[in-house]
Amino acid sequence: MMRQIFIFLVFVTFLASCEKEFTPAISSAPPDLVVEGYIEAGDNPLPAYVMLTKSQPFFGELDSSAFADLYVHDAVVTVTNNGTVYPLTEICLQDLTPAQKAIISQSLGFDPDSLQADICFYLDITFQLQGQEGERYDLHIESEGQSHDATTTIPRMVPIDSINFKELPGEKLKDYRELHAFLTDPGDGEDFWRYFTSINDSSYVSPSFSIYDDGFINGQTIEFVMNNGVEPAEGEDPFSFGLFKLGDTLSLKWTSIDRAHYEFRKTAEFSAVQGPFSSYVRIHGNVSNALGVWGGYNVQYINQVVE
Repeated sequence: MMRQIFIFLVFVTFLASCEKEFTPAISSAPPDLVVEGYIEAGDNPLPAYVMLTKSQPFFGELDSSAFADLYVHDAVVTVTNNGTVYPLTEICLQDLTPAQKAIISQSLGFDPDSLQADICFYLDITFQLQGQEGERYDLHIESEGQSHDATTTIPRMVPIDSINFKELPGEKLKDYRELHAFLTDPGDGEDFWRYFTSINDSSYVSPSFSIYDDGFINGQTIEFVMNNGVEPAEGEDPFSFGLFKLGDTLSLKWTSIDRAHYEFRKTAEFSAVQGPFSSYVRIHGNVSNALGVWGGYNVQYINQVVE
């Protein structure tokens, strides 16, 4: 027994010695370009758009006065599909009417409160770039003397078969329901998904854990629980977090994504839920010489009243 304990301690010590310490860049390091861009196919696809910002120091601070300086302006942004190059045009919210701002907020998932800030992004204003299942889309960015490239694909749609709401035990949650979804995986390849929820025509928001893969369900029909992505209002009962209130109208946005997009979301969500005392996580982006993601979505919408 003592010999086994000794071997175990040596093994643990060996593993600890193999850890490589990572120290984030100092605050004086130059910022990186941060890319967040998407193109959609399927139900009511949004036009392709890209947001360009600058990274902030790991130990830095961000206040309202510095917020506007995050956005990168005057970049050349294009998307190429099957040899055709589509330019994206820079648009800032201050250039839009209140009605246009409301549409942007609901469609792109911006918090309405954030519309007080001058958010800027690059958009396909011609609507000539239409996402198609199975197609490849190459993003190219020219900004501040540097080039950045990324590629995404729009995979096949593996849809949700159906959803229903289930009652929960106890008087405290009698006015809430749990969302259950049913999905049949084809079983002939790898599939990855992400979802968002919108309540009563609010913005589409993803929950803390919004991604799935078929690694353990290949070829099966499964039932699983989906959480409400809307953050609870101040003072709301924490027991109802993630649940759906009776009488509300849910719009579920279910999307199929490719592996690179999934890997980005997996590492980004893991980093976000660990809290301020977490270990450092390297997020797996797919944009050259930059941070972030250029991702494709194949979209399915399901609308249903919570009952």
